[in-house]
Amino acid sequence: MSRVTFIPAAFLALSAWAGAQGPPPLTAADQLRLLRTNRVLIGDLVDCGVKLGVTDRPVDRAETCRETARVLGIALRGAAEAQDADRVEELGSHLDLLVRDGLVPVLDEAKKNTPADSPDAKRLKAVQENAVGDLEWARAAIPTAGKVGDSPKVRDVCGRLDGLRDRLK
Repeated sequence: MSRVTFIPAAFLALSAWAGAQGPPPLTAADQLRLLRTNRVLIGDLVDCGVKLGVTDRPVDRAETCRETARVLGIALRGAAEAQDADRVEELGSHLDLLVRDGLVPVLDEAKKNTPADSPDAKRLKAVQENAVGDLEWARAAIPTAGKVGDSPKVRDVCGRLDGLRDRLK
């Protein structure tokens, strides 16, 4: 009987100990610095999210997804110029997720539902070409060597972005 109560108690104690091993909390100064760094990005992403929420047409949704990806690409370039490998990896992962799970499916849906001879088909083709250009532009800012380029996480993100660019073409 004691074994039945000891094992769950030991498990709970170890779980509590492991949970307490997280990173130290951020200071108020660090939180303020991060807010200042991300303020414009957060505002732009909220604006894009609101715009995406009110668009009904597939081509408009694709354009808004592309604009959102461009916003992340601009922030990614800034992080690369600042030689901030962690931020490049974080923003690159967000960009990867947005393009893979947002832009690509929206473009695929729009292609299926847009007649080839319509004006929207031309807009859709332009959105796709611009999305490829935006990814190439953002990716080109990430150095291949140095503090940022030598990071394995950044190299992984670069590989994923290259694959997405090829998938968009």
